[in-house]
Amino acid sequence: MPVKQLEYESMIITAAAFEVARSGRFVVSLTIARTSEQGVANRKLFDPPLPEVDGNRVAEALESTIDFGRAIVDGDVAGCTVKDL
Repeated sequence: MPVKQLEYESMIITAAAFEVARSGRFVVSLTIARTSEQGVANRKLFDPPLPEVDGNRVAEALESTIDFGRAIVDGDVAGCTVKDL
């Protein structure tokens, strides 16, 4: 399972790709978690911009998903917030 993770503005943004039944197609997920001195406090699942990709585009999809996560944390995505974390 390919994963890319980044700490950004006291949040951990995680993009992961899961292969669907050895098909060469991957479903991409995005979670954002608030960090604290005790570790991860809360996390939330978001719909990524490229929810499904073929195997040749996984790295690109993970990078795009991380960028989307940063935009959510920055408050630049309508309807998506991390204020409740």
